[in-house]
Amino acid sequence: MNKFVVIDIETANPDLLSICQIGIVFFENGQIVTKWETLVNPQDYFDPMNVYIHGITARDVKDAPILSDVVPIIKEFFSNNVICSYGAFDKAAMLRIFPALPNQWLDIMRVVRRCWNDKFGDKGYGLAKVSRFLKIKQENHHNALDDAIVAGHILNRALSESNEDLNYWLERIKKPLHLEYDENGNILPKIKRQGNPDGLLYGEVIVFTGELSIPRHIAAEKAASVGCDVVDGVSKKVTLLVKGIQDKSRLAGKELSNKEIKAQTLISKGYNIKILSEYDFLRLIAENS
Repeated sequence: MNKFVVIDIETANPDLLSICQIGIVFFENGQIVTKWETLVNPQDYFDPMNVYIHGITARDVKDAPILSDVVPIIKEFFSNNVICSYGAFDKAAMLRIFPALPNQWLDIMRVVRRCWNDKFGDKGYGLAKVSRFLKIKQENHHNALDDAIVAGHILNRALSESNEDLNYWLERIKKPLHLEYDENGNILPKIKRQGNPDGLLYGEVIVFTGELSIPRHIAAEKAASVGCDVVDGVSKKVTLLVKGIQDKSRLAGKELSNKEIKAQTLISKGYNIKILSEYDFLRLIAENS
């Protein structure tokens, strides 16, 4: 039986706890069983950029409940269900509220990347883009309830088209986007590339850490096209480390990934490793293509 809860939040400002809207939907066997939404008074300032995105203002929430008032409702929805969200943002916020949350959590964006990766290429996996591709109607993007409903329908499509259940996808998202197997049936990550010897960055050795906005194999192809050798791990040969968004729930309490920790250790010993954001990496590629 495939049953799960999808949560989506909107925030007043960059602080994850400045929640100003929550939408939660409970799905069972492809159908919506129940749904709930509320505005929340974050008792905090509203950043103009956030207001631009979701349209919620301080005036809209002045009579809304505060976060502590709705925490019991959220907890009741979560119960012992699998909790889902579209991306890592909502999970990070919930873990601030419920630090010892025992539930399994499924990032639907990671499912999309593995289920329909060849359909999107390097164009990204935004909720609106994916819903249009799957012809799932979305009435009010960046409304928390509407986003939760759409994300749940996307997950149900993935379950249907893959002919796999929720347990399969809970495990599949932990594995590389593209799976290759050695002669013993062990999974090999398909990320290593040899750089184009005619590329302007030939001689650079690059490694990626964290979640990128584009599929990692596409990033590897871009890097290899301009001459970079792409490798899986940090070593003394690495010259560039590209850092995406880190899912802190996977860092085992550390602030940095193991790759970045190792890179900084080597840098401290005199090795010439540059750490780049994904944005700077893409600019570097564009400037040397």
